[in-house]
Amino acid sequence: MAKQKTLERQMAVKLKPIDDGKSLTFNIPQEVIDKDPFNPRYYIRDKNKADLIKYFEKGIRDSFEYKWLIDMFKTTLDVKSCVFFKGYSIENGMKLEFHHHPFTLFDYTEAVVNKQLEEHDDDEHGLYVLENEVMREVCMIHYKLMVGLVPLDPTSHAQVHDHKLDIPPQLIIGNYQKFYSDYYNYISQEAKDKYNTYLELNPKDQELAFPTNYSYKPMVVNASNKNIITIDKVDQILLADKLSHINNEDISKMLGGK
Repeated sequence: MAKQKTLERQMAVKLKPIDDGKSLTFNIPQEVIDKDPFNPRYYIRDKNKADLIKYFEKGIRDSFEYKWLIDMFKTTLDVKSCVFFKGYSIENGMKLEFHHHPFTLFDYTEAVVNKQLEEHDDDEHGLYVLENEVMREVCMIHYKLMVGLVPLDPTSHAQVHDHKLDIPPQLIIGNYQKFYSDYYNYISQEAKDKYNTYLELNPKDQELAFPTNYSYKPMVVNASNKNIITIDKVDQILLADKLSHINNEDISKMLGGK
């Protein structure tokens, strides 16, 4: 790790910006360009494995490759609407989120880490993985659509994570079954059990039914006593010297309520 930090400091010294008054460029020596990119090595132990996988997972979400993939879904593949709310769409200026299902991004990353642990063994320190290789392989799994992704609005997404909303297989984009078969030896037993339980509870031949709470039921909201609020009474409520002492009962009296 000390050698890696030293390399970073050396590169930082070499990468001095040149400002010609018009643009800011970097003068990178050829010997730096010819070197392999900085690729940290992480030795995996039982006590640090989960934290390292979460670290890799965050790096993947923040990477250009992953963000480009999500953008491709929205543009090239024309995935622009929530699977539950068709009116909730990017075309209407709304934010669309993508949920991994039935495997999580942690599950994909963990499988790749387990696979690469078989390929990297240091006689002195033990098993390790290379950060860039892990991220690259996880992104490649996504590029091959060996994942399950579901476009959701933020509220639906939160309900899924809270286990208040189920996602039928028909609504999932991607061939996550291929990931299961290709990486079977590296997927954790916990992820396998979760996957098999999901298939048992959600057979593909079942009729697709949307949750009743996601039926569109327009309702006109009519606030009671809305006409009793006047400019004068609002001014009374918002007096700066009284505001911190006013409670709901005081407000009700000011508005003429009972």
